[in-house]
Amino acid sequence: MKNVIISLIFLVFSLSNAYSQNIDTAVVYRDLDEFIVNRHFKGQYDRELKRVQKIYPMALKAKAIMDEYETELAKLDKKRDAKKYSKKMNKFLKEEFTYSVRDLYTSEGHLLMQLIHRETGKTVDDIITEYSGGGQAFIYRNLAKMFDQDLKAKYDPDKDNYFTEMVISDILCGNVAFDPEMDKMTKESFKESQRQYRAQKKESRTRVKEMKAVNKEKEKAQKKVEKEKKKATKK
Repeated sequence: MKNVIISLIFLVFSLSNAYSQNIDTAVVYRDLDEFIVNRHFKGQYDRELKRVQKIYPMALKAKAIMDEYETELAKLDKKRDAKKYSKKMNKFLKEEFTYSVRDLYTSEGHLLMQLIHRETGKTVDDIITEYSGGGQAFIYRNLAKMFDQDLKAKYDPDKDNYFTEMVISDILCGNVAFDPEMDKMTKESFKESQRQYRAQKKESRTRVKEMKAVNKEKEKAQKKVEKEKKKATKK
C-alpha cells in the first residue's frame, strides 16, 4: 500500500508546474440565510467551475483507485502476490496521472490536495503518515514546501473552498455540466500544452515590450511639445 499511496501523493505536488495563477478573490459575508457578495461573484464562480471541472475528476479517480487497491489487497494472503499487485498499481498510477498532474498550475495542485481531503477525510500528510510513518511524512512535507505546496492542506467549504463547494453542490444537483471521467493527458498532449504555454509567454513578453516602446515614444513626443511651448513663451 505504501508505494502506491506515496506515488500518488508525490505526483500531486512534485510534478506540478510552478506556474502562478492569479485569481481575484470575491469577499463573501454570511449573515443567517442571506449572502452578500461583491460584483465579481459570477466571474469567480465561473472560474472556479472551470477549475473544478478539470480537477475534481482527478480527485474522484484517485479516491476510487485507493479504495479499489485496499479492497483487492485485503483479498491477497501471500506477501508475494501483494507485492506483485502493488507494483502493477504503482505503474498504473504513473500512467494515469503523471502528465495530467504535471500540466497543473501550482494552485490547481493545491486544490487537488484539498479535494482529496474532501473525498477521503484525510489530508495528504495524514495519508503519508498512516501508510509510511511520521519520519517519511516529515521528509515529504519539507519537500512539498520546495514546490510551494502544503501537504496539510484541508478542504474548507466555509472559507477557502466556499466557491468550490458551491460548484460541487451544483454538480451533484445536476445544475451544471460535469464529466466525472478524468481527462487523461498523454505525453504528446503534454508537450503540446507546454509548447502553447511557452508561446503565450513569449507573445505576452513581446506585447509588454511593444507597449513600453510606444509609451516611451509618447513620452518623448510630449517632452518635445512641452519644450517647444516653453520656447514659444520666451519669444
